This record gives sequence, C-alpha cells and structure tokens, in this order.
Amino acid sequence: MTVEEYAQVLLGSGLQLVQDGYYRNRDGRTGYKAIYRNSEAYYWYSVSGTEIPVAPDEVALAILNAARTVNRENAYFNRKSRRGFEATVRAGEHSFMLNAAPDPPF
Repeated sequence: MTVEEYAQVLLGSGLQLVQDGYYRNRDGRTGYKAIYRNSEAYYWYSVSGTEIPVAPDEVALAILNAARTVNRENAYFNRKSRRGFEATVRAGEHSFMLNAAPDPPF
C-alpha cells in the first residue's frame, strides 16, 4: 500500500466509523484520532494539532496535497503476524499518522 492508495480508500464508499476521539501528545497538544473499517481491513489515523474532528475525505485531500511531505511509508507485521501499513505525512500545520491492517488496533 502507498499513501496514495490509502487516500483512495478514505475517499471511497463503504467506510464505517468504529471509534474516534481526542488525544494529548507528550507536549500537551491535542489531536484527533479515528478508526474506520470497510469489508477488507481497518484504517486508522491521527491528526496532530487539532481540536475538531477531521473526516476521512479531509485527511485524503491533505495527504494527497502536492506540498505534503511523506516522512515514512512502509509495511509492518502486527502482533498476529499479519501485514499492515503505516505512514507519517506532514501537510500544512498537521502531521497525519496513517495505519491500515486486517485487524483492529485494539
């Protein structure tokens, strides 16, 4: 999977919200996180430096922006030895931590 393919999933139909909420990082800044699922896998992301919900299509447009910086983009194996995807993208004032896997992150 690539960042572009991840964005296309977020722009597609069939995503179901599983869970969302806010977090605080080590510096005390608030961010937003969400977990979605479709028929194939779970997709979750977090957005730094925001106190409002960020919809999947907004994340997709930000991570597809020509001015973005992809800091990390790679496959990994989860606790069940199943292949997943992780990436970190900087776009504008926010960092987007992107993940996808066949299993939920909890």
